[in-house]
Amino acid sequence: MVMKKATLFLGMLILGVTSFAQQFDSDNAEKIDAVKEYRQQLFKEKLDLNDKQLEGFLKVYNMQQIELRGAKRTFRKKWYTFDIDKLNENQAKEYFEDAIALQKKEHDLILEFAPKLAQEIGWSKVVRVKKVEREIKPLLLEKANELKIEKKRRSASKKAKSATGKNRKP
Repeated sequence: MVMKKATLFLGMLILGVTSFAQQFDSDNAEKIDAVKEYRQQLFKEKLDLNDKQLEGFLKVYNMQQIELRGAKRTFRKKWYTFDIDKLNENQAKEYFEDAIALQKKEHDLILEFAPKLAQEIGWSKVVRVKKVEREIKPLLLEKANELKIEKKRRSASKKAKSATGKNRKP
C-alpha cells in the first residue's frame, strides 16, 4: 500500500514538473514569436517595405543571419574558455587570425547576399540595412526585456566562467 502511494506521488510529481516545463517553453515560444513579429514590423517600417518585399527580404536576410550566427558560434565555442588577457603569444596570434577570419566571413556573406537582397528590395534599401539593424537592436532588446523572455539556463560552471570574465566575445 505504501509502495503504491509512493509510486502514485512520484508519478504525479513528474507529471506536474513536465507540464510546468512545457508551459514554460510554450510561454517563452509565444514571447519569442512576438519579438520576431515586432522585428518584422520594424524592418517593414524602417526600410519602407511592402508585404511582398518584406517576405522576400526576410527569406534572404534570415539565411544570411543563420550562416553568420553559425560562424560566430564556432568562434565562441573555440575561444569561450580562454581569458584573452592571459593568452600566450601563439594563442594570441591564433585568436587574432580566427577573429579576422570571422570578420572576413561576415564580409563574404554581405558580398554573397547583398545582390540577392537587392533583387528583393533594391540597392537603395540594401545599403540602409546595417543602419536599420543598429537602430532596431535596442528596440528588440527592450521588447524582449518587457516580455521577460527567459534565456535557457546555463550550467553552474558556465556561470562561474562568466563571473570571472573568461567568456569574452570579440
